[in-house]
Order: sequence, then C-alpha cells, then structure tokens
Amino acid sequence: MRIVIVTSFVAVLASTLLTTGSASAEDIDVQALYDKKCKVCHSLGGEAGKMAEKGGPLDGVGSKRDAAWLRAYLLDPKSKIEAAKMPALKYTDEELDAFIDYMLSLK
Repeated sequence: MRIVIVTSFVAVLASTLLTTGSASAEDIDVQALYDKKCKVCHSLGGEAGKMAEKGGPLDGVGSKRDAAWLRAYLLDPKSKIEAAKMPALKYTDEELDAFIDYMLSLK
C-alpha cells in the first residue's frame, strides 16, 4: 500500500516555499519518509525491511495508538516503551505531522 500525501505537489510546494520558505505536511512524500526512516526495521502490508524482526509490523498501528502517543514515541521511543529498540530519529515538524497522519491511517 503506497500512500503519498501530495496535493498538486508542484503548485503547492512552489506556493508554500514562496510564502513561508518551507514545505507543509501536505507536501511530504510519506512513502519516501517511511522508506528512508522506518522500512529497514519494520514491515507494512507484508513488505518487510531487512531487520523487520526487530521493529515488527506497523499494520493496524492507527487502531492501537493516538496522535499524541505516536508523537511522543517517534520523538523519544523510550518515553513510552522503556525497552524500545528504536532510536530517537530526527524529523522536521512537517515530516512528523505527515507521518503521524499516515500512521493513524493504518487501521
């Protein structure tokens, strides 16, 4: 399943960059973000990264967690699960918002 949150990407991105100097959450390619930051240690829809046994499947995560929990976990995994193996990753605010929306859609 490939979900890309893009709304007329070129027009919106150009407009956003001209007015604010940065992209908004709607301009983030969530699939590319997942592929870059998550896929190696997780699986989704049966497609697993090479270390997916460490992070496990993300299918259904949107039914198990809310936005506040996901935000806290993504910024500092050990704040929610003391034994978490996931490292704290760096996200822009826009990436974090887009990724949380994406994770909540996985039901």
